Amino acid sequence: MNKELKFNNGKFTIMSLGDIHENIIIDTKEKRKQREDMHNLVKTSLLAFKPDLVVLMGDTLNFRDESKDFALYKKALREILKPVIDAGVPFCYVLGNHEHDPGQEELVVQAYKEIENCLGENDPTCPRGYFNCNLLVKNSAGTDDILNLWFIDSNNLAEDQNVSMYDWVHEDQIEWYEKTAQRIKDEHGGRTIPAILFQHIPVIEEYELLREAKPHEKIFEAVEGHRIFSDRKYMLKDGVDGYLGEGPCSPCINAGQFESWKKTGDVIAAFFGHDHSNDFTGYVDGIMLGQNKTSGFCVYTDGCRSAVRITTINEDDPWKIQSKVYHFKELGLESTSLGPIFKRITDKQSAAMHKISHVAAGVAGVVGAGIIIKKIINR
Repeated sequence: MNKELKFNNGKFTIMSLGDIHENIIIDTKEKRKQREDMHNLVKTSLLAFKPDLVVLMGDTLNFRDESKDFALYKKALREILKPVIDAGVPFCYVLGNHEHDPGQEELVVQAYKEIENCLGENDPTCPRGYFNCNLLVKNSAGTDDILNLWFIDSNNLAEDQNVSMYDWVHEDQIEWYEKTAQRIKDEHGGRTIPAILFQHIPVIEEYELLREAKPHEKIFEAVEGHRIFSDRKYMLKDGVDGYLGEGPCSPCINAGQFESWKKTGDVIAAFFGHDHSNDFTGYVDGIMLGQNKTSGFCVYTDGCRSAVRITTINEDDPWKIQSKVYHFKELGLESTSLGPIFKRITDKQSAAMHKISHVAAGVAGVVGAGIIIKKIINR
């Protein structure tokens, strides 16, 4: 296939898929139904939106002991991506934190590389990570590069868990990004090409899209922050679109990646996976930050809110983009893997149900204990 990316009739459309977490081995009826639901979401979205590129936001496969079998891993990866492969749509990816877990990142990258419509090559000049690269997109005529796409490896867990649970994009990676961006600028006559960046773990600046919850919001509506933010509960600020289902699981260290984007001046939007329940979109200092909710059904999900994100760039002004999330049930699909209740409730509603059940159980326990004590006394 032609691996050159270009605008099509004045537009370039990207479909991004959040943490699918599919199973390597399908050996139960439940797993078959989960994959069927995921495939239906992807196939329907490919037909509806006709993307020019698909981006996998990391954690595509659930890693178990069998993932160390490279042949099995490659087979499972092709089966999971069958709708994209059959449609002949080019795709690229970022490594999720769980794709680092087995310590076989080179094999993971090789498995992707062997799929015919996979784009991107790891840049060996980047001193850290296993898949850092960029892809340039040409105009409809194919005569000029007018858009750049960054794919960054946000690594796995931090070495010191007392400092941060999750790792971060380190200073040497940031330096590589800045040098590469400058080279691209020099090769294009000093012109800065607008860029969209994809990585798995979100930047800590996402918390600037949130506000502290008011007292009446804290019980059922708000979410608890992650790690250094865990002493507070949060809601989305006015003007931020989408759904906040959990506190953004960013690293606790700010190594300056977001500030580097601002200084370099090319990144107009950055999209992240990692947080399965979040699909919000908002601006921080003029840069769009967007979350990709899971596109699968094998991990904690939001009922039928598993989703795809569609991002559209117009050729006449590639510095402006539109990005929207489309949920499974909004596409008119009917889940076979979820029961009648979980098809409809959100994660926050599910958590609230658990809280209520625990409280009810506690009350019932106290009442029951009281009855028993009273019987003993009577005896």
